[in-house]
Formats: sequence, structure tokens, C-alpha cells
Amino acid sequence: MSTLKKKERTFIYNLFFTTILGGVIGLLNYAFNILIAKHTSTEIFGTFSATLGIIYLSQISGVAIQSLITKTVGQNKMKNLNLYKWNSLLIFSVIGVITAVIFFLLRHPIAEIASLPVEYMLYLAIAIIFAFASPVAKGLLLGEEKIITVNLVLLAETIVKFAIGIVSIKMGGNIPLLIMANALPAMLSTLIIIPLLRYKKGEAIVIKQNWKEFILMAFSFILLTMPFTLDLILVNESFRASYSSLSLLGKIVYFACITTSSVMFARLANEKDAKSQRKSLITAIALSLLIGIVLSLAFFFFGGKIIELSVGEKYLPIMRYLGVFGLCMTGYSLVYMIANYFISKGTYSYILILLSATMLQILLFATRNDGIKVVVDNQIILYSLLTVSTVLFLLIKFRQDIKNERGEENIKNKI
Repeated sequence: MSTLKKKERTFIYNLFFTTILGGVIGLLNYAFNILIAKHTSTEIFGTFSATLGIIYLSQISGVAIQSLITKTVGQNKMKNLNLYKWNSLLIFSVIGVITAVIFFLLRHPIAEIASLPVEYMLYLAIAIIFAFASPVAKGLLLGEEKIITVNLVLLAETIVKFAIGIVSIKMGGNIPLLIMANALPAMLSTLIIIPLLRYKKGEAIVIKQNWKEFILMAFSFILLTMPFTLDLILVNESFRASYSSLSLLGKIVYFACITTSSVMFARLANEKDAKSQRKSLITAIALSLLIGIVLSLAFFFFGGKIIELSVGEKYLPIMRYLGVFGLCMTGYSLVYMIANYFISKGTYSYILILLSATMLQILLFATRNDGIKVVVDNQIILYSLLTVSTVLFLLIKFRQDIKNERGEENIKNKI
């Protein structure tokens, strides 16, 4: 019992530590994007936002890789994983190269769909390679619940990214350099961390990657990321910069709320007791909800000042949408946390809800894309339905799991 209490105390400490340091990291990341919006033309910022949408999509595979490795290490952390870490880096690097080559071969239709100059496709292809290789180190660290180390690594990566961004601005908003700023720091940290990781002595065991689970994870994270990336690609070019600035500020709420998602996933990967898993989820959700509501209220009451101090006065017309967009992001952050819970438990039937949400978003943008108000309404509809359906699905699963657990306990008592 005392061991369980110690685990719970450590988990709560990690949550709050990650919330504080994650807030600093989030501010630096948004300072990066805000600097681009404020100190470059609307044309450069709009183009950069479109490339950012593709970068976010390419990094989805990285989230799946990190989650898969976290889960694998959590289940095998008493073993010698030295061979596993090198195999993982090699395998996912090769997959990244293959994916990047395919992307580059399809660069012309992709550039046309995203309304991007085709010359940026090479840099995005390089970013894709890094997106597959760079999550390996963090997955290994999270599998051992080295939360403080991961946070410090993220802070270092963000500082490097920020420095590259400043150089880019001084060069007039060099977009290839901005693309690399979003990909290169994580790759550098991985190349430093992997050789330094040491595991228990003994014969290194060969652990095969669970490719079926990886595919399901990747598909889940692709669909999970669609609501806040696909809109940047599909939104009408005539007001893309304004909508991108709104999306940028709104994502402050989202990323602040999900800073603890990796902590929660690492705990779930290492926790075998179902009741403790549910308790960890509820604790993480409560903290996310509190953060989201506080930030959304700040948007409602101080929206104009926030816009002036961040993206600039030229984007003041978005103030009327800022508060409600913050609430949408709060709801969406709960969706993300709950989805991570399902993924940790191998519950992939939830994919159907995410798939339906993606189809709804594409339909909304295909039929309603004439102005920023219409597009914001699209997102309100999408986030509201997605949040409600996800919470209902969670409650149903909770009820089923508790019923099954009671049934198993009754059988044990009879025996």
C-alpha cells in the first residue's frame, strides 16, 4: 500500500513539475510563432502556417513511435534494452527515409493542395525523416518515467529552436530555416541521448516491435491531430493569416492543457492496476480542465491586450473569437488525454469516433469556407461533438471495465 502511495505522490509531483516547466516551454514555442507573425509579412506567416500544418502531420508518426517505445520499455524495463534502443533508431530512421522519398516524389500535387511553393518540399521531406527518428530517445526515457530529464531535454530543444527562429527573422523570414527550426533540435538531442542511455547488464534481449499496434497508434494519432492541423491547410487563402493567428493563440490553451499527457501515458504504461489507471486519468483530466478554463477566461477578459502583445494589432479583429476558441481547445485537450488512455489500454475501437470527426471537418470546410466567422463556427461544431462523444465513450468503457472487474472478483471469491 505504501508503495502505491509513493507511486501516486511521484505521479502528482511529475504532473505539476511538467505543468510548470511545460508552461515555460510552451511560452517559448509560442513566442517563436508569434515572432514570425509579428515580424514578417502576412504572406510569409500564411505560408509558414501552411508548412507548419504539414510538419504537425509529419510529427504524428513521431508521437506514435514515442508511445510505442514508452509502452514497450515500461513492460520490459527490468531487462537489457541496449540492443532494442539501437534497433529502434535504425528501423524508424529507415522508415522515415522511405516516407520522405514518397513525399518528395508527390511534391507537386501536395504543394498544389497546400498552396505552397514546390521548392519548400525538399526541406519538409528532411523534416519528415527527423520526425520518425527523433522520438526514439524520448520514448526510451519516458518508458523509465524519467520525467525531469525529458522536460529538460524539451527545454533545451525549444531554446535551440528559438535561436534558429531569430536568425530566420533577421534573414527576412527564411521559410526553409523555419522548417528546420521545427525539426532539427529534436534530432540533435536524440543523437546525443541515445549513446548515453545505459541499461541493466546481462545479455541484451531482442524485442520485436509490435507493428500492428504501431499502425493502430499512428492511425489514431493522425486522426487525433487532424482537427487542429487540417484546418490550416484547408482554410481559404484570403483570410488564412488571420485564422492562423487565431489558431496559434488558441493552441496556447491546447498545448498548456496536454503538457502532462506524456507523464500520464508513461504512468499508464508502467501501471498494471486498472483502478489506479483510471485514477491517474481522472487526475490528469482535472488538471487539464483547470488550466484550460483559466486560460480561456484570460482570453475573454484580456483578449485585445493578448493579441496586441503577441501577434500584433493587425490581427485585432480575431478578438471576438478568441475566448470561445480557447474553450474549444480545452474540450479538445480532454479528447487528447482520453484518447491517450484508450491507446495505452489498446482500445482502438475509439478510432471510429476520430474518423467520423475527420470526415465531418472535411465536409464542413468543403461547404463552408467563405469567411473567418464561418470557419470558426465549423471548428466549434467539430470540437463540441468530438468532446461530447469522447466523454460518453469513456463513461461507457468505465462502466464495462468496472462490471468486468467485479465479475472477476466474484469468481475469485467463490474459488
